[in-house]
Amino acid sequence: MEETNSNSGAAQTTATVGQPAGPPDVGSTMGSPLPLDWIIGGVVLLVILVIAKKIGWLDRIRVFFLQTREELLKCSWPNREELRGSTWMVLVAVGMLGAFTFLADWFLGGFLIQEVLLKGIGGGGAG
Repeated sequence: MEETNSNSGAAQTTATVGQPAGPPDVGSTMGSPLPLDWIIGGVVLLVILVIAKKIGWLDRIRVFFLQTREELLKCSWPNREELRGSTWMVLVAVGMLGAFTFLADWFLGGFLIQEVLLKGIGGGGAG
């Protein structure tokens, strides 16, 4: 365990030594609390929101969400027992559909095409 601790300390020391000593990147601001990109993005977002408010898009979006909430309050939601029964019904229906598809593919693809059509046509033409 002591070796791991001493190795991690050495790795941290070499990581800080390996940094370039040149000037910082143009896009990064070391001293400011927020990067310049975030400030520009915030200003652009604010301008878009002001334009959307003047056009009326924000009011339409607010009305849409209010109407959606109103309609969802009118819905009758199933209780736990109804949901469990519906889930089992769906699972049984999917299982039956899967079994039907498997049997139809097996019968039509394996038996009918391979045995009846190919051997019947191939065997009748060769004899």
